[in-house]
Amino acid sequence: MASKFLSPISPLNGYSKEFGENILEEVTNLEIISLATSVENQKLLDQSIIKLLNINLPLTGKSSISEDKKSRIIGLSMDQWLAIFESDERDSEAIFKNALSDDVYLTTQTDAWVILRISGPLALKALERICPINLEPDVFLENDIARTIMEHLGSIVICEKGGSYLVMSASSSAKSFLHALETSLQNVN
Repeated sequence: MASKFLSPISPLNGYSKEFGENILEEVTNLEIISLATSVENQKLLDQSIIKLLNINLPLTGKSSISEDKKSRIIGLSMDQWLAIFESDERDSEAIFKNALSDDVYLTTQTDAWVILRISGPLALKALERICPINLEPDVFLENDIARTIMEHLGSIVICEKGGSYLVMSASSSAKSFLHALETSLQNVN
């Protein structure tokens, strides 16, 4: 009997394309775990995350990134965060469960999201065409995050360094999300 092995594939199969000096690419090496706790237990969660990832919990609308740039925590609300970190083939959910108290609710979210990086001199202009929030660099600072809608799709925007943004949306609508970003980049190019 032949053995069959399954290999995971990303929602956009590792998409990457250049639009002049701009790049739109799927980010496939990240895992996502959502964290939630009560306000009373936030300090304990913060201490645990510092021990686990060496990152402080950020405020809502902000993100904290590790020194080695391999882990990021984004603040979604007063009591909810997303841990986004490089995959290393370990059982990440078990590691988080062992490091955190029972008062923290966590859910693996990796397969629920598609993550794209849009970068280059026209990345901001392309995002401004489809994103209703102000992303100007003097307002939307490095490591800021925002929940928003892009072309009717719920999304999260994370400001990286130097004209680069991570944009996230539901993996179930990954192709529609990609189409919106591609079209916007083509129109500003």
